[in-house]
Amino acid sequence: MRIILDTDKKTITVPWNYQTKLDGINEIIMQVSNDETKKKSFTGYIDEIWKDCIEHSDKCVVTGEKPFRKKDNK
Repeated sequence: MRIILDTDKKTITVPWNYQTKLDGINEIIMQVSNDETKKKSFTGYIDEIWKDCIEHSDKCVVTGEKPFRKKDNK
């Protein structure tokens, strides 16, 4: 699932069906562990992923590709 952090606008954009996907994750957690305390909250899940990526920044933080601009042949 793609979550976009925009540091200019100071926004986090989640997919339109983020809550549905999160509900699915929590359903699996309950099937496996049956432990309510392990369920993910709407913002807690994003925070957990962020912290894990920063902790493992050598593998998780990726620099995007430079945009390709097609040259005009006028």
